Amino acid sequence: MKGIIYGKKQIKLSSFAILSFFISLTLCFSVIIMTIINRENIEKLQMEHLILEKTNRINEVISRLLYKTNSLSMMVILEDGNLDNFDRFAPSIVDDPSILNILVAPDGIVSNVYPIEGNSAVLGLNFFAENAGNREAITAINTGRLVLGGPFLSAQGIEVLVGRLPVFIDTPDEKQRFWGLVSVTLRFPHALDGAELSILNTKGFAYELWRINPDTGEKQVIVSDYEYAGSNPRFIEKHIPIINADWYLRVWPVRMWYSYPENLLIIIAGFFISLLVFFVVQNNTELKQMGFVLESMAKCDSLTGIYNRRHFMESTKIDIDRIRRTNEDCFVILFDLDRFKSINDIHGHYIGDNVLIETTSRIKTIIRPYDIFARYGGEEFIIYLSGINKRSIIDMAERLRLSLCDKKFEYEGVSLDSSASFGIAQIIEYDINKAIMHADKALYKAKNEGRNKVVFWD
Repeated sequence: MKGIIYGKKQIKLSSFAILSFFISLTLCFSVIIMTIINRENIEKLQMEHLILEKTNRINEVISRLLYKTNSLSMMVILEDGNLDNFDRFAPSIVDDPSILNILVAPDGIVSNVYPIEGNSAVLGLNFFAENAGNREAITAINTGRLVLGGPFLSAQGIEVLVGRLPVFIDTPDEKQRFWGLVSVTLRFPHALDGAELSILNTKGFAYELWRINPDTGEKQVIVSDYEYAGSNPRFIEKHIPIINADWYLRVWPVRMWYSYPENLLIIIAGFFISLLVFFVVQNNTELKQMGFVLESMAKCDSLTGIYNRRHFMESTKIDIDRIRRTNEDCFVILFDLDRFKSINDIHGHYIGDNVLIETTSRIKTIIRPYDIFARYGGEEFIIYLSGINKRSIIDMAERLRLSLCDKKFEYEGVSLDSSASFGIAQIIEYDINKAIMHADKALYKAKNEGRNKVVFWD
């Protein structure tokens, strides 16, 4: 073994010292690698937590603003297309600074806008011409539903989001005719202020909100807070279905592992094995805690994929707050599969689970996209509906009943007849709990009267 000469005395380097040196280097390397992996796992869980929260918030904020078109539509229908009271009614709708204007367009041509100041340029705008946002107007007419458009440059020269809703008015011969369009225009990106995306940056993450532009077919960045959007491969992306549009939120950490000074300290002090144990245990504890947070945020029933009971109650309370302003009627439908226990007892839970899944699919084809549908418990389901009258909801419940009893459930050679009993109740005084109690009593009455029928609690 060669040595180092110090003065006149040679100091020999022992094999054990060299081995210890390499062991220390290995420990340092192991500690830093494990720390980086655990940090990235924690960041990933934080990103999943935040992206889940923010996608829901974006959907909620934009939908809440654009569904003000329902109030405009109701005004037009109640006035039988007469717009004399538009200026009196409009201020009650424009109650958010993100709203640039609301307008009505009989036969697709804008006749009234509020506020008129700064928005007069849109008067006379023809939604059937080749202008930005008109593709959405035509789509709204063809589908008969609210359509989200944008962001794009408006006639005022600013970036906006728009919601276009077609209006149909009953004629004397009990048919419906197309009256025109109503629209809400939102300032962009101010409309996203309520989603509080800036919180992501304070947590150490950058974000990018994007969509596929329907006009060009190419990716369009809606809003981003980072110059090199998407450059970090450790990103998480989540789809945001907003009415008819498909947006995507991408989140990634701004800092790289080598930008954390504590990593250098871990390398220097890596030979302390206790630090290794501490970081592993601490980080694993944080991982479990973050996993618990994500699990508690789960919104959907794991079997059927529809909302669970907890999220149903949260969502309906949000919509009922909207109903307080619009004064619409709202209802709950509670239904229960008849003699479902016998299916499980005779054919097993696998067949029973498939019956629940197909029941969900059949119901979803009949209810409206914005109705809130959830599994209330076991074989019991619940639906919240607004903007509908008593006659229509009874008709809908009858169609739901027929969809379950008219066609057999067939799985792996097993053919089953099934039916359901339905209880309906109107939500009075904005009390969802009382309405559910009434619907449950109506359901109980339907069961006692022979099952496979619809009962309205009156």
